[in-house]
Amino acid sequence: MDISKRLTVKDLATIGIFSALMIVVFIAFSIVTGASLFFNMIFNAVFTALILAPFFVYMTMKVGKPGVAFIYNSLHAAMAGVFMGPFMIPWFLAGGLLAEASMIGKDSYRNIKRITAAWIITSFTRAAHGMSEIWFFKDVFIKTGVSPEQVAVQTKYYTSLQWILISLIATIIAALIGCWLGNKLMAKHFKKAGLL
Repeated sequence: MDISKRLTVKDLATIGIFSALMIVVFIAFSIVTGASLFFNMIFNAVFTALILAPFFVYMTMKVGKPGVAFIYNSLHAAMAGVFMGPFMIPWFLAGGLLAEASMIGKDSYRNIKRITAAWIITSFTRAAHGMSEIWFFKDVFIKTGVSPEQVAVQTKYYTSLQWILISLIATIIAALIGCWLGNKLMAKHFKKAGLL
């Protein structure tokens, strides 16, 4: 690998700080909206895709090197392993690999279209994780001690094509809008100030 494309300690610190900030915002938002299981299942990922997109755009453009999308998703995978169970780690790692693969190519980490593609994949992975608990990991999911009521509600909504499509399509749209807004913010404030 070209030495100029290798992540430096400063790059890793930037990724770590922004990833931690994004995770804190995600957890805070989830706590605030946590009273509604329906909202958390269908719309949490939608709003997260919108709110966190500018952070992801800045982090990716600031570092500008391969590895950003995968490292962010890996940290999210570790968090999922702690809070949801180790069975979810491969799900988020796979999403991270796909997001990183979407960034292959010259100068893609400064290209908003490529960054948006990586963020859509990342957000889609997050939106579909609860669905995967029912579709692929139901037995091990139940063994984590989740209540029968939650399993019943998740099964109800995550086997309904209508709610699946609403959640996933809305997440994609929110990710697109979030990255568009993020790019506008970068151009207006950070690029002019020489911070990118």
